[in-house]
Amino acid sequence: MTIRLNGRPFAEKREMIPVFNPADNTVIDFVPNMVERDIDEAIAAAGRAFSEWAGRSQWNRSQILEEFIRCVEREKDELARLLSDETGKPLGEAQGELAACGIITKAYCERANHMYGNCLPKGNEALGNYNDVVFTRREPIGVFGCIIPFNFPAAMFAHKLIPAVVVGNTAVVKPPTECPLTLLRLVECLYKAGMPEQAVQAVTGRGAGAAGSYLVSHPGLNALSMTGSEAAGLSIYQKAAPNLTRVFLELGANDAFIVMEDADLDLAVKEAMMSRLLYAGQVCCGSKRFLVHEGCLELFVEKLITALRQVKMGDPKAPGTTMGCLISEAAAKQVEAQVAHTMEQGADCAFGGHRSGAFYEPTVLTGVTAGMDIARDMEVFGPVFSIISVGSAEEAVQIANQSRYGLSGAVFSENAKLALSIAERLETATVVVNGGTDYRPPELAFGGYKKSGIGREGVSRTLEEMTQEKNFVLKDVFGKL
Repeated sequence: MTIRLNGRPFAEKREMIPVFNPADNTVIDFVPNMVERDIDEAIAAAGRAFSEWAGRSQWNRSQILEEFIRCVEREKDELARLLSDETGKPLGEAQGELAACGIITKAYCERANHMYGNCLPKGNEALGNYNDVVFTRREPIGVFGCIIPFNFPAAMFAHKLIPAVVVGNTAVVKPPTECPLTLLRLVECLYKAGMPEQAVQAVTGRGAGAAGSYLVSHPGLNALSMTGSEAAGLSIYQKAAPNLTRVFLELGANDAFIVMEDADLDLAVKEAMMSRLLYAGQVCCGSKRFLVHEGCLELFVEKLITALRQVKMGDPKAPGTTMGCLISEAAAKQVEAQVAHTMEQGADCAFGGHRSGAFYEPTVLTGVTAGMDIARDMEVFGPVFSIISVGSAEEAVQIANQSRYGLSGAVFSENAKLALSIAERLETATVVVNGGTDYRPPELAFGGYKKSGIGREGVSRTLEEMTQEKNFVLKDVFGKL
């Protein structure tokens, strides 16, 4: 895989990190574990490119990104196979993610083309500013660091790097260590589309090394956006603080999926499957805690297990595969350990519970109680349904809110008044009524309450967060005729 640093192919001798296909554990390619001077060069190059890129017209920047969309479309089949190989997600999911990359990019271009400032009303005669005209414009911040997670690298590339550059920032992007290849190809597509090679720099390496820890603490970064774990987010926040670097974080979650007694159970099961099994459960806003009213608990579990028997887990590129593997065998072993821990605390495994390499089959845990770790803050990043019986809406809200996370929530009920009353009380940034928590159209101001993050990400909000407002004052421009 070719990487360009400061406009030239990177050819320095570095430790090479293997990129594995988690489905069969074969090596696909290698990327360099960059060192501090490589990061210095990348940030310096982006800094030098800022003035020229920021000074271009909005039309020009958007046109380049429109061409980027066309480049991705031309290479979509090869990119989808590569994304499936390095992540282990089914080919259909990889194709859908690349399509989403184009849709998201288009939306940010359209929004950027129509970012308008404000004109303040007439001032106050007593303050002496009655004849002044004050208007505002939004300007880029500088060099943006974009740290991309492994679970949706192409979509998160579109939600982080694209909005940063479309409004005139330059960027240094850190691909996920486990699956950097598709993202590096997307950077190449940007260059093919006409993006100045100094304006977007890709750096590779381990998160604990220069490309992670050193990058986020670098004084040359003006802002950074990261999606990942709570622990990683807290570390980044601390490292960036001495430089007053603006930080946007989307972190952990343990989303609650509440099913009341009057819910449409067929719909609830369908949405539970969609929300929990996408990319084998490795989704931040995927539903993880299933709080089901005791009056319909048995039937919900029965219907869920019946549906799960139809899941075809296997080779991500094989026709008919509906669920692939986790990002690595280590990730699958962690899920296996979390399930074992929950069973040691008293839960029962009603379905599944077996691992083979990086594959972990859909698993249903019943008898989960509010005091168990999985019912609070233990986020299971895998296809595990933890079923918690509740006797009332009040109990469901209490258990849902006991987590330190607050990304998304879901409520199922045919009683709209009850559903909205529950939704109002949930301490989450998004609540979906009669749908799963895995709800993220491009326009949504996505983010979380509590320990789930800082800031919002989405077409309706991101461009404001990736720019800064400037006041222009025309002093005493109105005089007497």
